[in-house]
Amino acid sequence: LMWQYTDGTAGPEPHTVKGIGKVDRSFFNVDYKFLATMKNVVVDLSYLNENVNLEAARDDGITTVVHQCTRGSDFVDPKYSATKAAAEKLGLTWAAYHFATGSDGAKQAEHFIKHAGTVKRYIVDLESNPQGSTVGKAQAEALVQKIKEKTGSYPIVYGSKYFLDALNSQVLAKCPLWVASYNSSPKMPKNWSSWLMWQYTDGSVGPTPHTVKGIGKVDRSYLNSDSL
Repeated sequence: LMWQYTDGTAGPEPHTVKGIGKVDRSFFNVDYKFLATMKNVVVDLSYLNENVNLEAARDDGITTVVHQCTRGSDFVDPKYSATKAAAEKLGLTWAAYHFATGSDGAKQAEHFIKHAGTVKRYIVDLESNPQGSTVGKAQAEALVQKIKEKTGSYPIVYGSKYFLDALNSQVLAKCPLWVASYNSSPKMPKNWSSWLMWQYTDGSVGPTPHTVKGIGKVDRSYLNSDSL
């Protein structure tokens, strides 16, 4: 993100600044327009998050809640509906995500849409599955294509550079990107040139802040837009 190239004496020139003289100087490796649109306003939740107070989270600057809705072809998050109702009552932007597995992609999409209700955006979570079969390229492509067919828009795709590069799909690259990258700046998968959301922490690792009032340690993301 930044490179301090001189301490005012050693390193490449220039070493000085008018009005200061010799001084530590750094290059900034980010477009200022990018900084203007990047907002730290998103949390993502699931049934694993306990004692969530969305009113306190909203007062702490959160504007957007992404919640697990479904996984695979049969699981429904037991906290989805109640948390959705609470978020909507508070005027928060609501998006639903589906944890993709290695089962039939089109059937997963049908299951997701059936249980999501009214949402601002549909999101497909592509990562290793510790509880069963992991989604592959064929299932992931079928999943996003069925969502496009049913809703008229491609879903947002969530994943890390490593996982999305391994899938190496031009179909998935048609989807807006939510990149998981716990670094000082997001590491981009090769088939995308920009991101809509950047999950920078899982609440433990990655840049700070890791917490949100009313929730505690939680997955947090930057939004690179005025809204979803």
